[in-house]
Amino acid sequence: MLHNSLGDLCSVWDAMNNMITLQHIQIKASFETSTHVVGHVFKKTLYKRILGMVSRYALNEIATEFECVHYAGKNPSSCGCVMRTTHDLPCACELSRYVVGSISLNAIHMFWRRLSFSDQGLCEAEVNIKEWRPYLKDLRNLMFVVKLL
Repeated sequence: MLHNSLGDLCSVWDAMNNMITLQHIQIKASFETSTHVVGHVFKKTLYKRILGMVSRYALNEIATEFECVHYAGKNPSSCGCVMRTTHDLPCACELSRYVVGSISLNAIHMFWRRLSFSDQGLCEAEVNIKEWRPYLKDLRNLMFVVKLL
């Protein structure tokens, strides 16, 4: 339908709505998979308390930062705490304290802990169809004129 310029507004709207709905379902499925599939890197005790509770991106950033613990652990002043200041995730000098235990969920900002598509707390304004009736009549007249051209 969207490959050519033929069709009225309603048919194009339906086609776009179907495409967007399909994309949303695919994104949701991918998101659900990423929250349940655990990589072998995260099977360490270090991630035990945050696994499934924080985003995959945050876990990857923490894993990358954990590789720097060997360097920053010996010299905390070389850390710079960039990860803590930019992403509010544990930096290398903080992660050096968790080498024996696991990372606390409180060490991770709330932004990285939101793992759902739900719209809880969001309020959508209700649309009153009666308010739109005059506009729909004008739109139908316009569509009729366009078809004549």
